[in-house]
Amino acid sequence: EYTICWDPLDGSSIVDNNWAVGTIIGVWGSKSGKGDDGLLGATGRDQVTSLVALYGPRTTVAVALDDGVYEFSYGCTPEGCMLEDGTYEPWICSRAKIEVAKDCRIFSPANLRAAKEVAGYKRLVEHYMDDKYTLRYSGGLVPDIYQQFTKNQGVFANPTSDSSPAKLRLAFEAAPFGLLVEKAGGKTSDGVTGGSILDVEITAVDQRTALCIGSANEVDRFNEYLECD
Repeated sequence: EYTICWDPLDGSSIVDNNWAVGTIIGVWGSKSGKGDDGLLGATGRDQVTSLVALYGPRTTVAVALDDGVYEFSYGCTPEGCMLEDGTYEPWICSRAKIEVAKDCRIFSPANLRAAKEVAGYKRLVEHYMDDKYTLRYSGGLVPDIYQQFTKNQGVFANPTSDSSPAKLRLAFEAAPFGLLVEKAGGKTSDGVTGGSILDVEITAVDQRTALCIGSANEVDRFNEYLECD
């Protein structure tokens, strides 16, 4: 009935540093694409839901539900998470109907090597620094985007160049996060046309893509500086 794209350990290259890592899951109906699996020929907008788990000082999961994005926290204490009546449960809803603001002061610039070849990206990073944005970037996709749900703002940019090609996987990373961020009021860009990452057709299971995701006005700035059209 469903096709699931599951990245069980996103951030494997930083796990030896004991930094935060996560799990990314996208769920498509089995009839959403052109093939038997429901994936090829589909887009991120065809997802039934997506969820992202973050394993840090707390274990949290952001889930796309019909009326918005919700965060659930696991194991707040060894006994569980305390409810208002004093009882404990393993999971609690820690944030409801999360919103990502249109403006932000937090930036996460991935693939900075591309700035050597992409003049617009270099100019964009200089804008962040000149205007004294706060840099929060770990090199882990999950914590670097998930912070937009806890801070209610932020922008993650990952353009590409000839010598620094796309690494993010459309079905396993970009589309699931895109559904969550757009449902929370944010915006995405495919880094080429400037359109939503959710409208890019999935033509291969391991398809790679550029990505900008986060606060809407900053994604617009990304499209302007990198001349995505």
